[in-house]
Amino acid sequence: MSEQTQLSPAQLVNQIRSSYGMTWDEMGAAMGRSGRMMRKIAREETSGESYRAALTELHESGRIEHRPPRRRGKGGELVKVRAKRGTGSTTVTPADLPATPAAQDGAELDRDDARAPGAPSEGSRRSRSPRRQFSSETTYLPDGNRIHTIEMPKTQGARGREEGVKELRQKIVNVARGTKYKDKRVRLEATVDIGGGRTRRVTVGDKAGYLANDVVSDVRDRAGGDMTAWLRGQMGNRYVEELGSQARVVSVTMTTFNATRSKSERVAQDEAGSRRWNRKWTGSRWT
Repeated sequence: MSEQTQLSPAQLVNQIRSSYGMTWDEMGAAMGRSGRMMRKIAREETSGESYRAALTELHESGRIEHRPPRRRGKGGELVKVRAKRGTGSTTVTPADLPATPAAQDGAELDRDDARAPGAPSEGSRRSRSPRRQFSSETTYLPDGNRIHTIEMPKTQGARGREEGVKELRQKIVNVARGTKYKDKRVRLEATVDIGGGRTRRVTVGDKAGYLANDVVSDVRDRAGGDMTAWLRGQMGNRYVEELGSQARVVSVTMTTFNATRSKSERVAQDEAGSRRWNRKWTGSRWT
């Protein structure tokens, strides 16, 4: 029996918070539960045995592959849980989330083997890009760092694409909000659909990444709040000239990591106007 399986659920919760720098709400969301439930397990107000497998996965790998199942009544119906304050109700039926996070968030759609009348032939279907839905997955790393992978449909205006772009921007905002004592940087890699079933992997900016706070302010102030416009700008002329005018970002992997420069030093440079003094917005990447 491994060390992790010998730990109690309360010990697992506390070790995960210590190792990965997770907040109560962040851990609860990963489990498909509330932060309050995670606190109850940590204080041993409930056994938490039904969470052991998911907690062990998170503790060992930084990912949850199987969410703890919801309690059900004799008839198979979901057992109601306490409602949030201010909702006007004391209990509510929880959402019936799939056991795997990827299934809920919407992994890539399966391609239908059977062809409907009037659908394109097998040969023409092979030349098309795989259909995608919005999905968001997170791998938790030590010291509060994360790897976020967000997928979205290619079609402009599709609901899933709007959700994906919103999710990406919110992830970066969340990183910036968590930098009270230590700066975080984000490294971005985009998968671009160039048509004909082909994709290209593009590093956004350089390997040093960006200060999370800079991305938040630049998207807001320089790109008019348009996250995709900011991404295209950072990829520069290569985005259009090499990948084609119809290219669309369909996936972004964002890795967060600690900045090597201290926050106090960075703040002093900002106040002196010496950190980004030679950079200007030109509609393409920073130069």
